[in-house]
Amino acid sequence: MSRFLFILFYFIFLAQPTQAAPVVADLSNYRIAMDANFNGTRLFLFGTRNDNGDIVVVVRGEKKNYMIRKKEKMAGMWVNHDRIKFYDVPNFYAVASSKPLSSINQTTLFNKLGIGEDSLLNTPSDMSKLEQFSEFEAAFLEHQRKNHLYYTNDENISFMGETLFKTVIEFSDNIPSGNYTAEIYLISDGEVVGMQSTPISVVKSGLDAFIYNYAHNSPTLYGLSAILIAVAAGWLAGRLFEVRT
Repeated sequence: MSRFLFILFYFIFLAQPTQAAPVVADLSNYRIAMDANFNGTRLFLFGTRNDNGDIVVVVRGEKKNYMIRKKEKMAGMWVNHDRIKFYDVPNFYAVASSKPLSSINQTTLFNKLGIGEDSLLNTPSDMSKLEQFSEFEAAFLEHQRKNHLYYTNDENISFMGETLFKTVIEFSDNIPSGNYTAEIYLISDGEVVGMQSTPISVVKSGLDAFIYNYAHNSPTLYGLSAILIAVAAGWLAGRLFEVRT
């Protein structure tokens, strides 16, 4: 909270628009720690624009490859049939903007910068596969939205006067750990006139962090430990509930 108040004080009283970059912004926190009691969190973003234009904020998680499979019913059973693999897709994606992206209407620029969910997946060059691609794309995006990993909040950026702006970035309790980036764009007449990129670290903490690191750094030992714990728990349960005659 103290950092939040400092940022607000800075942008209202100390920022000098005539001497600053076209867009300047800061976050209430750069590090999100997830423990067993983590229920999601919110980050506050404050900034100032020193030129005219629309503000777009994009938060991206780390890139991953996703295999999407379509199930079909054959001989009374559901089996995997068609599949598509999407490459280098962020595992978390959030957009906030000062007005709807469709109103800004800069499709070519948005595709180049990866702004908007429609720009995240590469359209196939073979037009005969476009219909199948669109079906898989829609299914993937819907899955990410239902799990609160993708969302777009048009007009979620509010202004205080002509230059100061603010927004809130929501993170659900199931966000993946890793390195994120918050990108702040100032767009005017179809061009980016100002841009700032700020890192965000999402890390596991406490016992969750120990188990996660142990499982990923020493998978063999983790598997053996799990077996030993299961055997010991079974033996102990047997001793506790043993019926003596």
